[in-house]
Amino acid sequence: MPFELEEFGRHKDYALVTRKSSGLGLNHRPLVQRLWQQRPPCLKPIHCSIHGDLHFSERVANVMTSLPFIALGINAPRKNLNTTLYANSLVGVGVASAMYHCSRGKLRRYLRWVDYTMIATTTTCLSRAIRNENSKLLMAASALILPVQPLMVSAVHAGMMEVK
Repeated sequence: MPFELEEFGRHKDYALVTRKSSGLGLNHRPLVQRLWQQRPPCLKPIHCSIHGDLHFSERVANVMTSLPFIALGINAPRKNLNTTLYANSLVGVGVASAMYHCSRGKLRRYLRWVDYTMIATTTTCLSRAIRNENSKLLMAASALILPVQPLMVSAVHAGMMEVK
């Protein structure tokens, strides 16, 4: 269109682009963008505060509680591929958590996502190490959903471990 105005707005940390034709003033958002904005809540990412821990002592305590995960991961048995992945993911949880609790500002939002995603990854690896018979379809679906909804993946795999 020859005279097109592009407006950029912010809604829940996502950039929205709307196009208005100078003649009609109609909203012509792309179909993919409209579908993405209408996705169910379980597929929306986690939003958090970027303010951080309230006191320095709280930050230190949170970082200190991350260190046992690193120690457990380093000392965990590595009998096969599944147990090795689980041990490495424990180290990842400790590192991600420590980085998250040390962070400030806008970086904190992304590191919180990394922290939650590593927790879900560790849960998935543990369920695979305990139950080697998990289907490949379940593991592939978990891997696809993990970046978008890590808490849902954790809940599913934790529930599966309880069933056994």
